[in-house]
Amino acid sequence: MYASFMQYGEVLVTGGTGLAGPPVCRALIARGVLPRLIVRPESERKIPPEIRERCRVTPGDITVREFAENAAQGTSAIVHLSGSWKESPGEGGSFEETIVHATDNVIHAAKVWGISRLLHLGTAGAKPGDPVPLLDAKGRAEERVRNSGLSWTVFRPEPFYNLEDGTVRVAAGYLDDLGAAIAGALFRDDAIGCVYEAFVGEPGSGRSPERATR
Repeated sequence: MYASFMQYGEVLVTGGTGLAGPPVCRALIARGVLPRLIVRPESERKIPPEIRERCRVTPGDITVREFAENAAQGTSAIVHLSGSWKESPGEGGSFEETIVHATDNVIHAAKVWGISRLLHLGTAGAKPGDPVPLLDAKGRAEERVRNSGLSWTVFRPEPFYNLEDGTVRVAAGYLDDLGAAIAGALFRDDAIGCVYEAFVGEPGSGRSPERATR
């Protein structure tokens, strides 16, 4: 089993202060894993106290290759959750930077340190060339993951935010289910090379992620 081989100690988690970050970190901690979060200094305050006490924080920005390399050193796997839902190009927050380039940096860091296992949070319906910029960027990032040569697993939930007004459109219970599924996939050989569709239902529906395809 992959789990018995890895004996996971620290796992790098990108996007640990986003909506999916805390549920994933809680699920990893419950499995005896120490999450290592790469976090911009001004965002460290967003880490819930109960997680902050049981994780390691590395200051940095995943869009900078050197920071990504530094954060990944000594970890046994990467859970890549980061990626903005809204662009701010004038502040270095274009989708190209925060989604595509950041994913390139994660893959690069994994290869530098010989980390083979990568779990990636994509988006349902994303594909390269989509007329919606977010879905285009997410599609290109996922394509890079799938062509990386790493032992990857992809999850594709619907966007967590309404792309028109920015309101959150996902239930907390669903995020808990998604976090448990992502953490669980880390310990499963049969999840390697698989894509899991994870559809967001009505708030409170508790609909769990569903297996899709290899």
